[in-house]
Amino acid sequence: MFMNTPKRLFRVFTILILSLVSIVNVQAQDKTKLTIGTNYIIDVLNPTTSLYGYAEKGLFYETLVEAADGTNVMPGLAESWNVSDDGLTWTFKIRERVTFSDGTPCTAVEAAWTLNWYISTSAPAIVSYLDNITKIEATDATTLKITVSQPVPNMISAKLLYAYILPPSVWKDLPEDEIATYDDPKATIGSGPYVMTDYKSGEYMILDANPNYWRGPAPVDQIIFRQYANEDALVQALQVGEVDYVYGVPFTGISALQNDPNIKIDSALANKWSELTVNIAPDGTEPASLRDPIIRQAIDLAIDRQQIINVAYLGYGKPGNAFITVGMGIFHNSDIGEIPFDTAQANKLLDDAGYKDTDGDGIREYSDGTKLEYRLMTDDTASANFRIIQIISDGLADIGISAPPTVESTDSLIARQKDFDYDLVHWEWDTDADPHFLTSVFTCAETQDGGWNDSGFCSDEYDKLFQEQATAPNQDVRKEAIWKMQAIIAKERPWLILAYTDSIAAYRKDRFTFDPLNAVATLKWALYTGFSRVGA
Repeated sequence: MFMNTPKRLFRVFTILILSLVSIVNVQAQDKTKLTIGTNYIIDVLNPTTSLYGYAEKGLFYETLVEAADGTNVMPGLAESWNVSDDGLTWTFKIRERVTFSDGTPCTAVEAAWTLNWYISTSAPAIVSYLDNITKIEATDATTLKITVSQPVPNMISAKLLYAYILPPSVWKDLPEDEIATYDDPKATIGSGPYVMTDYKSGEYMILDANPNYWRGPAPVDQIIFRQYANEDALVQALQVGEVDYVYGVPFTGISALQNDPNIKIDSALANKWSELTVNIAPDGTEPASLRDPIIRQAIDLAIDRQQIINVAYLGYGKPGNAFITVGMGIFHNSDIGEIPFDTAQANKLLDDAGYKDTDGDGIREYSDGTKLEYRLMTDDTASANFRIIQIISDGLADIGISAPPTVESTDSLIARQKDFDYDLVHWEWDTDADPHFLTSVFTCAETQDGGWNDSGFCSDEYDKLFQEQATAPNQDVRKEAIWKMQAIIAKERPWLILAYTDSIAAYRKDRFTFDPLNAVATLKWALYTGFSRVGA
């Protein structure tokens, strides 16, 4: 998911990919503690509506299958599975003797209940993964059967990765109209390796090892997430040893950390990118002019992507074009060419469309007489974000569009996004290796009830292609549909893709070591693979 990272994401979704791992600060001879520094922990504790905090959620909850290193799918609650010859029935063998952290059983019965409940309640953060499913049943305590209307190519690689299995003991008696707003700490109860024991929104979250976790004792006894108000404080906390690990290292802090002998930096290609969302929702608060494709094209041409790479990301990235990243391999549409930085062409487009500056104030007017003035926003998690929208604002000024850069809190922007109360918003994303979730973001269904579609874009043609990729009989057919979807978004421009960026993490190498093969992994998987303490 996702999901736009802080952004939405995770935006974010994030699905979150953490470049590291087993980082530990010895508190006592037998006890270990890992302190993680971040600029944003989680939006809400409710997994049915939460759009961020995937690192944390992966520690609370289990899924039937899981992405170990961000790409390879491994058994989770399901120890094995098979699919019928006609591709319509998936059978999962569920592990025995698994319990939720509240002591209630976690069997195929609870798994079936959870997945059916997500569908019946249209859980906004999860239900899009479960499309085309017609029946889910537990035939006994260890056998789960999922029936689909048509064969699906990504049941294992995408659809089940973030469908967290939840305890009915917490959720089944909640009235349906209270589910979306339920934010009690009990919402974090799952069958994962950690239990949340303390939390203060915007400050910290403390997790203790689940003593009954089916994989065995967790390698780290306690994990503490600490949220810092700005990136300078975050970097300093790592340098002085207040935290052990920082994921999503701010680009401005890289040079300082590179010179510290006790800190190691890892970077790797990931499914991370930044984009500018353009509000084109029919019932949004944006000016009518943003619904004109010519204006969106002109804005796209006025963005200096290379300057964004150089200034905001210090060279750790490349200019973007398609919303499916290069990290997704064959699914990235390589036919979509680079987007030039061409203010002369942008001005010509606007001139030819008749958008003139009649009063000489430097701002063009739309056909209804309103000025081309827009709210240009980003979230406050990193100073690089403001640099990005400042570069965008400068480029737009050169083509007669006024868009002063402004910063708001992530929570404020999320609220705006759900109500389509904005014009232009910059987001950072980090998402699944499989393109299913990301392609679902632009479907019409995701514009409803706080779904992932933050632009308001809706197209019958796009929705049809989404269903084609979701039920494609082979990879070539799926690739063709996904390439066409990218071409539609590139033409309509509900998102303007700015850059594909590296995933960067930093940690205290004087406190722990880890398996380099897991440098880019989910936190949970990294903790369970190749962990060791310095001096242990």
